Amino acid sequence: MVMTEIYILAEEYDRAIDELEYLFSIESPYTVHTLRVLLLFDPLRDHPRFKALIEKYEREHGI
Repeated sequence: MVMTEIYILAEEYDRAIDELEYLFSIESPYTVHTLRVLLLFDPLRDHPRFKALIEKYEREHGI
């Protein structure tokens, strides 16, 4: 979780999304709601991979 935040702050957005993909593949404290509300994730909001990750998670979990 901390690595995701570090990657975002360092503007390493692809690496941040890689980390989020990993965290969603295991049990983690991140949820789609978390990604939607925390300002930390604002730099990723328009990134196609970030959008796809949210859509995939929502589809898989019926959100």
